[in-house]
Amino acid sequence: MLSFMKKKAGRITVRPLIQIALFLASLLVFIFISSKVIIGGLQQFDVIAFQQLEVITNPGLTKFMVFITFFGSHEFLLAAYTALIIYYLIKKNKKLSIYITFIGLSSTALLFLLKHLFQRTRPFDPLLHPASGFSYPSGHSFSGFCFFSIIIYVIWQTRMNKPIKWIFSVLLFLIAFTIAISRIYLHVHYASDILAGFSLSIILLTPAYWLFQPADKS
Repeated sequence: MLSFMKKKAGRITVRPLIQIALFLASLLVFIFISSKVIIGGLQQFDVIAFQQLEVITNPGLTKFMVFITFFGSHEFLLAAYTALIIYYLIKKNKKLSIYITFIGLSSTALLFLLKHLFQRTRPFDPLLHPASGFSYPSGHSFSGFCFFSIIIYVIWQTRMNKPIKWIFSVLLFLIAFTIAISRIYLHVHYASDILAGFSLSIILLTPAYWLFQPADKS
C-alpha cells in the first residue's frame, strides 16, 4: 500500500517539476541570448550555423525550404488558428477554443513587443528575397512552435493509441523545427533568433498550459 502511494505521488509531482525546469531553463536561455543581442554583433553560434547550412545549399533544398517556411507565416497561422477556434466552438468545447485564442493573441502581441524592443536588423544577405521587420526573436520559430504544440496537445486529448500519438507528436515537432531551420537557411534570421523563439514558446506555453489544463474537460 505504501509503495502504491509513493508511485502515485511520484506521478503527480514529477511532471510539474519537469515543466518548471524546462520553463526556467528556457527563461535563462532567452535572457542570455537577449543580453548578447543588446551588446550587438554576430555571435560565433550564428556564424557557425550559417557556415554549416551553406555547405548543403542547393536549388532543390531551397525550394523545399521556401515551401516549408510558409507554414510558419502569418498568413498560414491566422487561417489555421481561425479554423481551430471555429471547429472547437462548433464542438462546444469553449474552454479549448479560449485556450487556442489566448495562445494566438498573446504570442502575436508578445512577438510584436519584443521585436520593437530589441530592433535587431536581419542578416544583410538573404538567399532569395529580403524579409520585412526586425529579426529578434524569430516569429516563424516562436509562432510555429506555439501552434504545432497546440496541435500536439489536442492530439493527446484524443482516444488515439499512444504509439500513434507519439508518432504524430514527433512529426509535428519536426515540422516546427524544420520551419525554424528554414529561416536560417534562407538567411532571413540568425540562429540565435531561432533559439530565442523556441525558448520563448516554452516560456509562454508552460503557464498557459497550467492555466487552461482542464480545457479538454468541457
